[in-house]
Amino acid sequence: MGLNPKRTVAELKELRALTSDENGAQRVAWTDTWLRAREWFTSKLNDLPVERNVDAAGNSWVTLQGASEKSMLIGGHLDSVPNGGWLDGSLNELAGLEVLRRIASEFQGCPPITVRLVDWADEEGARFGRSLLGSSAFAGTHSIAADRSRTDRDGVKLEDALRRCGVEIERFPEAQNEQRNSGAYLELHIEQGPVLERLGLPLGVVLGTKGVERHTITFLGQEAHSGSTPMNARRDALAAAAKLAL
Repeated sequence: MGLNPKRTVAELKELRALTSDENGAQRVAWTDTWLRAREWFTSKLNDLPVERNVDAAGNSWVTLQGASEKSMLIGGHLDSVPNGGWLDGSLNELAGLEVLRRIASEFQGCPPITVRLVDWADEEGARFGRSLLGSSAFAGTHSIAADRSRTDRDGVKLEDALRRCGVEIERFPEAQNEQRNSGAYLELHIEQGPVLERLGLPLGVVLGTKGVERHTITFLGQEAHSGSTPMNARRDALAAAAKLAL
């Protein structure tokens, strides 16, 4: 059995019909719609020789056991921002599912290495303002103290929303156990910039990533009469801020 891209597109449309409205995808993490999406995805695994488990941070793992314990991880996420695009995140997951089907078929259910498909929990961070929540727990970079008290706009605590979904924030460090035997990580994603489109290329391979820093800067100016003070004699805070932005 070869890869069937048409099936993937059909399943993406099925997921869109189940979890979207006229404004876009509504699969915000830790909501009923997100849980419905996960339940739907699990139903697609019935004919595959795989095991599924949810780790201590809520990340969902699908494992196709191979002859070697060494594993290749394929990553994605089903959660979305409010009114999100129908492909963002879910393309990774549904394409990964099709790859699992292909590998399971070619190797009669036992490939040379173990292949694991992960659905990261709350990758978007749309509800509580903390993106990469589950994946940072897996990586060991999550701070329980910093996130325990986060609330959404309705005043619901992150800790309580997780508990409603069967996840205890105190157990997040246990998610690092899933690193065991990991050898490589791949993530297919739609391009969210204009580069490939401008170059007319269908695919690009990421060789590096960009670090982000945030700083708070205060510009202090001086009041002056706008009619009698020439521009070169003013201390205009907005003009200085504009130069920095440029």
